[in-house]
Amino acid sequence: MTNEQNFLIKYGIHNFVACTIAHGKRIFTIKARTDQTLIDHAKYLIKNAFGDNTQIRVV
Repeated sequence: MTNEQNFLIKYGIHNFVACTIAHGKRIFTIKARTDQTLIDHAKYLIKNAFGDNTQIRVV
């Protein structure tokens, strides 16, 4: 498993967040149907773990 997959599982957000890598950049995709509090928490965790160079999309 990749570091990103391990991260998603470790924090229990793998059910509503996915990660892909395109052109050397991490793109995390969050399901929009998820509660807004969980979306905000996932964004916070992702930014702290991977930095500002990571793209986060809510779809």
